Amino acid sequence: MENQHQIDTLNELLKGEHMAIHVYDTTKGIQQDNQVSEMLIQFEQDHQRHAEQLTQRIKDLEGTPEAGTGLSGVMANITSVVNSLRGPEHLLEQIYDGEDKGIHAYEDRIDEIDTVSQNVVRQIMNEDHEHLKWFKARMEKEKSERI
Repeated sequence: MENQHQIDTLNELLKGEHMAIHVYDTTKGIQQDNQVSEMLIQFEQDHQRHAEQLTQRIKDLEGTPEAGTGLSGVMANITSVVNSLRGPEHLLEQIYDGEDKGIHAYEDRIDEIDTVSQNVVRQIMNEDHEHLKWFKARMEKEKSERI
């Protein structure tokens, strides 16, 4: 299949979206801070939409979208539960790092995919950059409240 490398690359990115969805889904109900919980719900919805976009693009390339997060996703989920219980500042830091790694994964792979897929990925990256801005602002607020 001539599109197999692109399909494999998009499936790698899809795995990251599934990881984000699971982390947000797991932690939104545990989180005691209502503002953080509401943002987790919104960002989970964003990542669900991203997963749908990648899934559709993989299908358009005549590939099979892969579900699941692998071992790294399971570990991220466990860590997010612990951090959620420790308080919003710990969870925010972990999620910020995860979003940042996700953006870097897209940036590292964007040249491996076709133009149509690149457009999908750029749109996803733009939204994820907005997530980072919110997390950074909220983390700064957490810091200033501790001082």
